[in-house]
Amino acid sequence: MKEAELAKYTKVALEKSGLVHWRVSNGPVLHKIGPRTIMKKSQIAGFPDWAGITFYGVFWALELKTAKGRIAPHQQHWIDKINATGGVAEVARSFEEIDDFIAKMVMEY
Repeated sequence: MKEAELAKYTKVALEKSGLVHWRVSNGPVLHKIGPRTIMKKSQIAGFPDWAGITFYGVFWALELKTAKGRIAPHQQHWIDKINATGGVAEVARSFEEIDDFIAKMVMEY
C-alpha cells in the first residue's frame, strides 16, 4: 500500500469523525514572485502528515508510513516533541491503525 492511499483514506475518515484537522504539506512549496516562480523548502520539515485538535482541545498529529517506511530522525523529533508537550502524536501504517488513532482522539482526548 502506498502513502497516497493512506492519505486519501485518512482524509475521508477524519471528515467522518468531525475532528478539526488539516493536511500538512512538508515538501517543497512553489512561490510566485512577480513573473518568477521559485521553490522553497518547508519551514517545518519532518512535521507529521496530519494534525488537528480534539473535541476537548488536545493537539494531535499523525504520521503516515507504509509497512516498510522508515521514520526519519527529524520526523521522530517532531513526534517526540508533540508527545512531550501534552499533545498526541503517532505513526499509522494501515487503515486499521488510522481508524484506531481517530477513534482514540474522538473518545479519549
